This record gives sequence, C-alpha cells and structure tokens, in this order.
Amino acid sequence: MKKKNKDPKKTKTAILKAACLIFAMNNYTDASIRMIAREGGFPHASIRYYYPTKADLFDAVAEKICNELYIECEESVIEISSMDRLEGFSHYVKRMIDFSQKSPWIFRFFLLNISSETVGTIPGHARIIGMIESVRGMMVKVLKFKSSNEDFYRFSDSFNALTFYYLGTPESASWLLRFDPDSDDYYNWVHKTLVDIFLPTLKKLFQDS
Repeated sequence: MKKKNKDPKKTKTAILKAACLIFAMNNYTDASIRMIAREGGFPHASIRYYYPTKADLFDAVAEKICNELYIECEESVIEISSMDRLEGFSHYVKRMIDFSQKSPWIFRFFLLNISSETVGTIPGHARIIGMIESVRGMMVKVLKFKSSNEDFYRFSDSFNALTFYYLGTPESASWLLRFDPDSDDYYNWVHKTLVDIFLPTLKKLFQDS
C-alpha cells in the first residue's frame, strides 16, 4: 500500500515554528539548518526542500513574525483610538505584554537580529525595518498625532527599544529587579514602568500640554 505524503502546508508550518524558536535563541549567523531540524524533529533534507538556503528560511521567518506583530499593533491601535489617552496607552502596553507571553520568541528575535552590523547583511532585514515604519505610519494616521515626525520617531524608537528589552529578555531584566521572569509581578512592573515613562511624552505629541 502506497504511503500518503505529508501535508506540505503542515510541514512548512512546522518548519517555520521550529525556525522561529531557533532564530530567537541564536542570531542569524550562529543558527543553522541542522539546529532547526533537531528542534522540529524532522530530516534536514525536508527543510532544504522547502527552503533551499538558511537565508530563504530566515526571510520567511522574518515575514511571518513581522506580519504577526503588525497585525497585533494595528488591531491594538484601532481599539484604543477612541479611548482616553491614559486608558488607551495603558491598554496598548497591556496588549503588547499579552502578545509577548503568547509568542515569547518574537521580541527576542528582533533583539538578536536588529543592529547596525546587520544592515544589508541579514536577509529579511528590510522586512523588519519596513514593518517598524509601517507601524509608525499607521499610528500617525489612526491616532492623528500633531507633533513633528522627528518627535514621534524619537518617541516610538525609544518605546520600541525598551519594550523589546523588557519583553524580549525578561530573564535579564527581571534578574536585576529580583523578580521571577514568569511572574505577574514582573509583567505588572513592566506595564507600570512603560506607562509612567512614556505617557507624559505621548501627551505632548498630541499637544495636550
């Protein structure tokens, strides 16, 4: 009796899931196809069939992660657009925290693979930068900021950097604070800290003060 072929869509999904985890634990240079095959429990050749090179696979992972994060940001921004500034920003931060707990590798992936050294050398880098710029543009359009682009970019870059650090390396940040990285105490601290630091600047971007 002829053995049925595995569902190609499920196989590609499994490969991308394993690759997401490996590229979040090791940067592009250090990660390997064999590491991803071991993580997913499938033959090395299966990955090569769908993604001939590590660059092809990394680009596919970058596309997947960027799409997921953009959708989450867009849904969050639309949801808070009619809220009070404090309530809305607090809710946005909470959604980013919830998202990071459901997909903990995403923010670490960005931390490991975005740097001045990777510009032009890592496949998918343009997708990452494009996603960040798209989120900025979407926020300006939906929330109708009145500040200059320079002021908003400074705000968003600083917010992203701190958010990626707190949510992408919770073990590091929580250790300094003597929190359990998986505890509610740590994530409540992250929420309060981000709101307290960035809300005053956010208000200025709307020219409320």
